[in-house]
Amino acid sequence: AKANFPGIITTHQLARSLNVILAPKGFDTEKTLLVTSFCCDEVCRDMEDELKEVYGQNFHIGGIAGFPFGGNSAFGAMAHHVPHDGSIVIVYGPHVGIDHDGVIGKVNRRGHHGSGACCNTAKAALAYIQAVNEGLEIRCPDASDPSDAQQVFVDNALMGHSDRILNASNRDLELPHAIFECIDDLMKRIMDKCCPKDVPIGTKIALLGGVQVNTPMGTPEYFLPKKFSLMNHKGEVKEDLLQSLIDEGTKDIKQVILESRIAKKTAELKRGLVDVPIIET
Repeated sequence: AKANFPGIITTHQLARSLNVILAPKGFDTEKTLLVTSFCCDEVCRDMEDELKEVYGQNFHIGGIAGFPFGGNSAFGAMAHHVPHDGSIVIVYGPHVGIDHDGVIGKVNRRGHHGSGACCNTAKAALAYIQAVNEGLEIRCPDASDPSDAQQVFVDNALMGHSDRILNASNRDLELPHAIFECIDDLMKRIMDKCCPKDVPIGTKIALLGGVQVNTPMGTPEYFLPKKFSLMNHKGEVKEDLLQSLIDEGTKDIKQVILESRIAKKTAELKRGLVDVPIIET
């Protein structure tokens, strides 16, 4: 996974690192609303669970492939759920699997023999743009039919990246990066519409976008951060925190735990000390 996605962080490390970076900037875990936009796929729940361990229950605005299909309505409703004097942490993006054999675009699922497509929606969209490129006849669902409207949207969104994907040396590796850009564009449209109209004045927003990397059961889940910004309630970027997250997230976890224990022990010992003034004679 690390060879194909340089800079990836385990989801456990990601959740810890977010708190390490955001707490000094005023993000109180008790007053921060977690917002996620991940795919409906069950393999995406592990990362949500890690984030919920830090920030509590999440407001989910995502649909298939991780697109924020909740749109302006969901975002506006979410903004009214923010605790008083609280903050918002938004984490979003597509996902891609890597199976036991190291094949990108597949994952070993519980109760299944072998591996299967991951992400199915992205794979379907890839097949769509390939068919269009080859001039094949395509069965295209009615975009007004809600039973398949999300897939139609993803297919059309990915068309803008067709040359890039179809000319890539590894289409399955390039696909999640292209999907991320489509999702990022939609998230920006939503935030441009809802900030500051719906977000309480003074609310801090941490916006983290990237790609989930799903692996077989029993192995760590990963996240590739692609953008991480601190924003005000107007949606204006105040600080780029991406490099800070990568640096913190890729630390040796054993060393982090050791340093934390040493700091805690030192603090306990200091509490038992008494300051004795030195009197010069």
